[in-house]
Amino acid sequence: MEYIKYFSDICDEDLGLVGGKGLNLGKLTQAGFHVPPGFCVTTDAYRQTIGALDQLSPDKIQKTELTELLEEAILLAYGKLETGNVAVRSSATAEDLAQASFAGQQDTFLNISQFVQLLDKIKKCWASLWSSRAVAYRQNQQIDEAGLSMAVVVQVMVDAEVSGVMFTVNPIGGDEIVIESNWGLGESIVSGEVTPDHLIVSKLNGQVISEKITTKRKMVSRSGLIEVPIDKRYTPSLRRDLVYQLANLGMDIETFYGTPQDIEWAYAENQFHILQARTVTTLTDTVQIEILRRREIEALEQKSDPYGTVWSRYNLAEVLPAPLPMTWSIIKNFMSGRGGYGLAFRDLGFFPSPRVDQEGLLDLICGRIYVNLSREVESLCYGFPFEHNFEELKKNPQKAMYPQPIPNLKRIVSVKLFLLSIMKMLAAEHNLQRLIKGFDSTLNNQIFPLFEGYVRKELKVNLLQLTDSQLIDKLYEWHQKTMNDFAKDALKGSIFAVYAYQKLELLLQKSFTDKAKVDELAHALTTAVDGNLTVISHLKMWEVAQGNLTIEKFLAQFGHRATNEFELAEPRWHEDPSYIKQIIASFQMNPETNPVYRIQMQEENQLQAEEDLNRLSTTRQKQIRRNLDLTRRYMPFREKSKFYLMLGYELIRKALLELDRRHDLGGGVFYLMIDELEEPFDRDGAMQKISARQAERSKILRIELPDVIYSDTLNQIGDPIPVEVQNEMKGTGISAGVAHGIAQILTDPTEASIDQKNYVLVCPSTDPGWTPLFLRASALIMERGGVLSHGAIVAREYGIPAVACIPMATKRIKPGQMVRVDGTYGIVSILNSNLEKTG
Repeated sequence: MEYIKYFSDICDEDLGLVGGKGLNLGKLTQAGFHVPPGFCVTTDAYRQTIGALDQLSPDKIQKTELTELLEEAILLAYGKLETGNVAVRSSATAEDLAQASFAGQQDTFLNISQFVQLLDKIKKCWASLWSSRAVAYRQNQQIDEAGLSMAVVVQVMVDAEVSGVMFTVNPIGGDEIVIESNWGLGESIVSGEVTPDHLIVSKLNGQVISEKITTKRKMVSRSGLIEVPIDKRYTPSLRRDLVYQLANLGMDIETFYGTPQDIEWAYAENQFHILQARTVTTLTDTVQIEILRRREIEALEQKSDPYGTVWSRYNLAEVLPAPLPMTWSIIKNFMSGRGGYGLAFRDLGFFPSPRVDQEGLLDLICGRIYVNLSREVESLCYGFPFEHNFEELKKNPQKAMYPQPIPNLKRIVSVKLFLLSIMKMLAAEHNLQRLIKGFDSTLNNQIFPLFEGYVRKELKVNLLQLTDSQLIDKLYEWHQKTMNDFAKDALKGSIFAVYAYQKLELLLQKSFTDKAKVDELAHALTTAVDGNLTVISHLKMWEVAQGNLTIEKFLAQFGHRATNEFELAEPRWHEDPSYIKQIIASFQMNPETNPVYRIQMQEENQLQAEEDLNRLSTTRQKQIRRNLDLTRRYMPFREKSKFYLMLGYELIRKALLELDRRHDLGGGVFYLMIDELEEPFDRDGAMQKISARQAERSKILRIELPDVIYSDTLNQIGDPIPVEVQNEMKGTGISAGVAHGIAQILTDPTEASIDQKNYVLVCPSTDPGWTPLFLRASALIMERGGVLSHGAIVAREYGIPAVACIPMATKRIKPGQMVRVDGTYGIVSILNSNLEKTG
């Protein structure tokens, strides 16, 4: 066995002994590049040491003993380096190759100065090969683990003044070199602990094309993470002459390998040192994704509050998880203090902060919508010290999925503003109580009919006869009428529904001490089928299935709806009725799914809840029933407002499709933003934006994200999310009752089989495109959603037990598992682990 290989002795045939990193360091050393001297503890040593283990787990590998012969070989090699400090890095046999970089998947240890420490770190490098992160990476990259082994690089530490990474190809495009640098050791950049200086250098003439000098507050030194001296924080970490020198060195290394390289480097004592290099020829996607990840982190750092910021995927994120640019540009404005959402609250007397006016409530993180909870608490009562407790939400991320702000008087920034906010809050409360008495009639008899009439009239406009300028003006008109003018009134119905429902819950809590009983009564008492247009659409689908209604008449009333309907790029049902035909066929195959049966069952539950109320005192009944009347009157507007909003949405989509057609954008109009549509229309410029955004989207959506993100752990963005499989999971009960069935895991409702029934539907969240599936389901489990979310309301209408806020439910629960859903207490139980086939 050969335990040790010095860099100066490594050749191509040694890949299996020294791994990818070790091989590259050997080749660079022998080519004459300045590589800190070192050696590899070979895979022979690894195999001999772990060979007797019955299980390859990090814990067992770290506890195993090295043979005396191996320890002596390592000690001899370590002594030959004649240095006090070394770096210890992993070098897997599949690492730093063209197929996969393994960057950051195994461990690195710096400033190791004692032999006992060295032995310990070598074992830790071996153990990191079997960490959950490394295993997940290999599975994602489809790397065969058979014969996988680990060498360890031991290398003289360079006490770097400046260090960083360099790509000899710009992943975003162009014949350019990308350099990132920071003071101190390079681990701060590789680990993502700091935002480095970022430079792009032309390969053609060596000139710096762009330079972004960041504020560098932290650096890694021999003693760990320390503050950067004040005089260095705002200055470039690399002098311009060193930039040219480094770029030339990068091109020399690229020439040596014959392919673009990803290089880690350090500068010390007037000399650049190469710490490692790996090919990026087939890794362009991986490198681009890492650059995008760092860009997103940097943007979030700028948005973070001093007290800490939490981003949560709830609210609109439930029904619009990953919008295209056009949809995002419209929705971002809509959810600001000056958009339809903010204007609805302003009309009631509420007052958002200036930054909510400007930035809105939502942030787009790696292409996905999140609610910024720091801004969310400023959306109604600017000046009042509401907060979401950062530490509390970190302890329990589920609380961030439907967060409730609390006052913190320590955060009062202005006594005058605080007192003014209290006065305005009282005025808004009075205004709300005044308007709620009859606004439902205003909505039903005035606002909705007028807007529907406007839409029907505008749908007759012949867009082919309009010039580009007229078409864009018409688009802006429809956007203003729908997302601002109409939305600010339509959303008041939903606001009043939430207000009345919360008041009802408080009144019930005074009479019933069991929270589960309160939730069950509130759910049963507030079902309102008569006004729920989503349920009515299901009844109409049933009529079509029975031959009592033509599909054309159904589409005339509901054809403006769609699956994932808040995404403007999604075809409406009248454009593509295939999903509706699929649901109708399912109804025909399964007569027992008649929605009337579900409704009748729920009416019985409501009668039982009424009997519970009748047992209360006359005074208490009167209080509850007064508020119950309001809740029942306004609850249908949670669905009805969206029904009418989507009428106007169809107008906006119609104008966008015409722009797309006449400029031959191939669907690319949805990759533009609404304020980019100008006359004269620049097709070439538009196509460049479309192409770049399509390419970026295909990569950025591959970055893994949790449902809740915290500002102090932004560097964890992109880390594989461990799937914790448990037999019992606690979420939020959103529709009372208990049921069980075989799990059907879906991320798209159109993927459902038309012949399956009595299953437990497991999905991310729902919109009207999902709810026809409820009629064949025994229960519902959602990753996101709250008591008044779309899925919750419709589930209660049909009496289907439902639980929301089960993180990663679509991965934790396997298709075919028998699942029990307790919607009363919010508990999901896996009754067995057998992966039976459904059907």
